[in-house]
Amino acid sequence: FSFAGVKATSLEAFKAEFHVRVKKVLTEAQCAWDDAISPGANFNQAITDLAKMRGKPVVILIDEYDAPVGHTLADIPLATAIRGELSDFYIQIKECASNVRFLMMTGVTRFTQLSVFSALNNLNDLTMDARYATLLGYTEEELDTFFDADMRAHAQVMGLAYDDYRAQLRWWYNGYRFAKSNMVRVYNPYAIAKTLGAKDPLFSPTWTRSGHPSVLINYLSDHELTEVDYDDVENVSEESLDICQLEAITPVAMLYQSGYLTIKDYSEWGFTLGVPNEEVRRALNALLAQFATKKLGAGYRDTLCGLLAKGDVPGFIEKLKALYAHLTYGSTESSVHEASYQRPLYAILASYPGLRVIAEDAQAHGRADLVAESRRAVYVFELKVKGSAQEALAQIKDRGYAEPYRALGKPIHLIGLAFDPATHTLADALVEPLT
Repeated sequence: FSFAGVKATSLEAFKAEFHVRVKKVLTEAQCAWDDAISPGANFNQAITDLAKMRGKPVVILIDEYDAPVGHTLADIPLATAIRGELSDFYIQIKECASNVRFLMMTGVTRFTQLSVFSALNNLNDLTMDARYATLLGYTEEELDTFFDADMRAHAQVMGLAYDDYRAQLRWWYNGYRFAKSNMVRVYNPYAIAKTLGAKDPLFSPTWTRSGHPSVLINYLSDHELTEVDYDDVENVSEESLDICQLEAITPVAMLYQSGYLTIKDYSEWGFTLGVPNEEVRRALNALLAQFATKKLGAGYRDTLCGLLAKGDVPGFIEKLKALYAHLTYGSTESSVHEASYQRPLYAILASYPGLRVIAEDAQAHGRADLVAESRRAVYVFELKVKGSAQEALAQIKDRGYAEPYRALGKPIHLIGLAFDPATHTLADALVEPLT
């Protein structure tokens, strides 16, 4: 079975679509179908009949087992009702266990604690099993063994030395880790297939262009996501990454389960999660930018970033004021931290193809809040809450945040942004060229 395309706007519509989907699979397997009984009852009968007909137990493969629930996360009562219907279907597998040789179920989200699987308590969850940590990705050794000729040909197309090419390939597509104790990181196999097949002269997003999981999009429509630094999410418990209550799903759990975060480290304090690679970082920033600017219109990001990319800094600053005038900061509005202003700006700039952006750029005397490089120039940002734009500029100069970028030979602009903690707006901005 594959339930990826089972979508519905009501429970009745789901039942009708699910009925059609299950009937098609079972009749193609030459099983009898009785319209007078439920899909679950037909499934039970099919398992029994097939085992008897073939003289051996059956194998059941279910892809996107969670999709019908995920499609409706924006409507929790409907998602809960659909979950109940699926539970009635999946329980048949346990009832027919003596006639089932092997079962494998895959999906985007980890609903192991939900009632969907309350009846299937004899499953082995492989999600974080160290024995299978490299099952769904390519290791470095596998790339060397099976793709050496393709990678060398691609390196020539890109005009890179082979070691430099491998470093960039790793930066773009490696980084997934699927176990606590097995620290091996793997490449996204879809990305490798697309990249080595096309052999374009530049690396670019592949997997993320194939479409965002609908479970994630449905969740994001009702949640603010810019309050967390997703490159470094610490002290995350394994329980919090499982989805026990549809009403209490967190942004971190949803992004982890849909592939936008992965395990960076594990200790007695829990998991440290982060973005796996450059491809996903760009896609995540595009999502964050989309939701940060949803009140400003579809073209806001391109207009804002385009002004910076072509060097119109005054126009950029004026356009930027609209962003902060429309942002919301959740239940902690009275004490908004500087990072809450930085993250939406970083997401917007980093999602734009014409800019290379670094957040919290570590240097000898501190960290620059943001550094953005375009084809024409470099922009060094410092943000202040309860401070002035002049103080922000002074900090950039005193700590030499711009000095490492002199070697690029491009004009460098220092940008100080000051925010009013009472109104949460961009109150003042100063721009100064580095001399």
